[in-house]
Amino acid sequence: MRVLTRCTILVCLLSWNICAVAMPTGEDLLSACSATVKQQDGGQLSETELAASLWCVGYLSGFIDAVGLTSSMYGKPAICLPTNGISNDQLVRIVTKWLRDNPEHLHESGRMETMIALAKAFPCR
Repeated sequence: MRVLTRCTILVCLLSWNICAVAMPTGEDLLSACSATVKQQDGGQLSETELAASLWCVGYLSGFIDAVGLTSSMYGKPAICLPTNGISNDQLVRIVTKWLRDNPEHLHESGRMETMIALAKAFPCR
């Protein structure tokens, strides 16, 4: 049974990745990251939700890595994270809250909405 579950998750991840080649929208992020928040809050996830949750954490973690890299390359950063960083849980909740609070932006670029959410949460002074 575990092998079947793992294979199903792998197929979901691979097929999600194929769909995710196009730039994700805010709606895509909200859907995937809501599954992560559900899991963080103790909810049970379906296999599809689990795949979406893993994608969300991976996407946002990569985003933060890219922000750090570009900040060090180009000087002034757009986002000033705490010196001790933030957890993936906090990262997901910040972005998910922004998207839920601003549904008029869900059709827009997921990257841009993530940048706005984090810049508002961690402005540079």
